[in-house]
Amino acid sequence: MNSAALSLAASMFEGGGSDSDPLSDTDAELYILGIKYRTPNDTYAILDDVVSRFWFTYRTGFAPIGGSSGPTKDTGWGCMMRCGQMMLAEGYLRFFLPAGRYFRWRPNITDPMYWDILNMFIDKRHSSYSIQQIVQMGHSEGKDIGQWFGPNTIAQVLRRIASNEFEKQVNVHVAMDNTLVLDEIRKLCQINSKVRKTTKKTNDTQNGWKPLVVIIPLRLGLSDVNVEYIDQLKLCLRLPQTLGCIGGKPNHAHYFIGYLDTDELLYLDPHVTQSHVDTTITADDTSYHCDRVNRMKFSSLDPSLALAFACKTEIEFDDLIAKLKQNLPPKPMFEICESNPFDMHNKKAEHHEVITLDSDDDYEIV
Repeated sequence: MNSAALSLAASMFEGGGSDSDPLSDTDAELYILGIKYRTPNDTYAILDDVVSRFWFTYRTGFAPIGGSSGPTKDTGWGCMMRCGQMMLAEGYLRFFLPAGRYFRWRPNITDPMYWDILNMFIDKRHSSYSIQQIVQMGHSEGKDIGQWFGPNTIAQVLRRIASNEFEKQVNVHVAMDNTLVLDEIRKLCQINSKVRKTTKKTNDTQNGWKPLVVIIPLRLGLSDVNVEYIDQLKLCLRLPQTLGCIGGKPNHAHYFIGYLDTDELLYLDPHVTQSHVDTTITADDTSYHCDRVNRMKFSSLDPSLALAFACKTEIEFDDLIAKLKQNLPPKPMFEICESNPFDMHNKKAEHHEVITLDSDDDYEIV
């Protein structure tokens, strides 16, 4: 590997928040969103993968939130919202771009679907998953504008917004009580495919199945992550359906996209304030991609987090569940049940819009 490549590798793993030495001369195995790499031989492939993920950060200069006197930047409080955007946008890339997980970004990209997806997340009032939409949805459920979200809150808000998105239909299911209820998920997909049968079908798959994002909010300890869950987190980050997880250090959210075999997590950091860029009027998307990935010890991870998985087809969903059942230990991070063990009689649970925003209070910024 030449000196330029070594320099590139060093800068790629030296982002803000890294508490380790560069990997330019280290022989290490790592996973990024289900794909296995090894340094230093895979340096270019790793960089290509990292820079191809959407990178949503603090922004300034966007349209005011909640009226003309509302905030025009989210520095200091929007990091978990940005992490949620990154995680969900990764699902959209997989569902709607032909290359799926193997999509690789290039400057001056011309694929119109790529731009459609990016424009769903930019900071404009009418963009589906804009900071304005996210904050307003939280505000309608009792969160103050400018108040920090925890992982469960952003999961629930994204679910609510996704239920109102009709052009690019994605089902978002948020597991509650550390339990993945398979009947609820299949029912969600079947109901939505019937309700939306008169709308434009942009991504129908087998038997009316719509692309599915499963988010599982978890608390894996009191003040620190219980060490017995670390191997389970690694397992989830190795699965091809993984969308990573959102969480981070206390009051400091990150989007975790993989891990190193040195017991370090790899993450994208939203704590960079950039000027608002409206990609509906300019083809400059460079600020929405990052050529660095940061590292953090598993022991530094806050126990409140949310895992996510993407299943474009029912076959992918069944494969995910089979792998989880086969590999999770007797004391798993979350349970997998065919039907809801807590409420067998509530047949209308999926029709009610219930958000529990207070469950994140111990993770709130102070």
